[in-house]
Amino acid sequence: MSTSVTPTEPTVPEIEPLAQYLNHFRLDKELASGGMGAVYLGFDESLQRPVAIKLIRPELAREQGFLDRFIREARAQAQVTHSNVVQVYFVGQEKDVVFIAMELVDGGSLAGQRIGWKDALKHLRGLAEGLREAARLNIIHRDIKPANILLDRFGLAHIADFGLAAPVFSRDTGEPMSKTPTKSASLPVLTQVGSVMGSPPYMSPEQARGDQLDVRTDIYALGATFYELLAGKPATSAVTLLELERFMAGPPPPTMVSLQLELPRKVAALIDKCMERDLKKRFQTYDELIEAIDAAAPRPIVPAPSVPRMLSWLVDVAVFAAVARVSLQIVPVLGFLALFGWVLMGVLVVGSTPGQWMMRLKLRRPPDLPSPFANVLLRFVLQHGWLAFASLTVASIYQSSGTLPFVYAGVGALLFLVGVAGSVLALFSKERRTLADRLSGTRVLVDVGGATA
Repeated sequence: MSTSVTPTEPTVPEIEPLAQYLNHFRLDKELASGGMGAVYLGFDESLQRPVAIKLIRPELAREQGFLDRFIREARAQAQVTHSNVVQVYFVGQEKDVVFIAMELVDGGSLAGQRIGWKDALKHLRGLAEGLREAARLNIIHRDIKPANILLDRFGLAHIADFGLAAPVFSRDTGEPMSKTPTKSASLPVLTQVGSVMGSPPYMSPEQARGDQLDVRTDIYALGATFYELLAGKPATSAVTLLELERFMAGPPPPTMVSLQLELPRKVAALIDKCMERDLKKRFQTYDELIEAIDAAAPRPIVPAPSVPRMLSWLVDVAVFAAVARVSLQIVPVLGFLALFGWVLMGVLVVGSTPGQWMMRLKLRRPPDLPSPFANVLLRFVLQHGWLAFASLTVASIYQSSGTLPFVYAGVGALLFLVGVAGSVLALFSKERRTLADRLSGTRVLVDVGGATA
């Protein structure tokens, strides 16, 4: 097992702002520094555009292993031309300073952040597409983590730091794959099978063991990365390989589904599948992962036109009218009970009220989370409960029940106003949560065109 050298006194190349050029790149100011070197804001005098300049420390440039990793990063990253991968423009050396000029992505990294599930899906899909392109070129990253995901000013995620990139190994032959004639064969050999390099909290079991790797190890790292971004903490606090081995030998971390976070079950299950310790249970390709992301992504909510909504309501209420006509004086609420049974049957069979189903409307629930049956029942009462009290009002008038008709009429009018208020507000606003929504946890807004919930 190989280990990396950690210098005792990290230093960075001494370059004064606005005082030195590396080739045709001007260095303006330091953006970040670390154990291997520093990143500067620079300017490409040739193409007249801002760039990021990454430098390796001079003493490390004399170490062949560190130099190989640095050149490997530049060459691997330069091959992957994709909007979600930081683009490399130039790699060179000026005296004892080795540097990479690359795309300036100045929105910061995702390290230490917690993001919402919708942003997570957007970033996850883009990164999966970028890594899919890398895999097409026979490259796996091996160091996916929040610190290596940068955001630009438009909020687009970019993969950075291909310093641990390696060839993709065939699952059948165990040999490096070469699907396309790329220059990956010219990358310096950094590690062999049996050596372990990477960031422990995001390393797959097979990477921790030093096994041959394929795209599934980056898929695991993506899952571990977004586990942390969604849950607010990593799946493991391991910082050494020994701690990681103990973690992998023990029970798996709590699943995203079990954490009961405010995110759809499909999103939680997606992250959990990325982090399966068993390779065969994980997503096998980026195409599978992207398909699952698309299935879990939120769908646009479109308010239905008023005419189809009114027609769907009339179709449902017709059941009430038909039953109430013959049962009003005998069982006043029988019409309401018939309507309830009609709607319940429709929800159980076609997932919507029969009237809405016939008008090709479908209820949506914010934010695409399952609504408890009690909430759905409450919504039904808010929309249609006034019909029961209307029946009781008419029946009590026939029976001359004194003040009872006024009580029934008052309760029925209140329910009617609540239901109408929610529906009317929904007709005029796509985003506002109506009164009915807040009480029941369901949307009055509906989809059109047969879209599924």
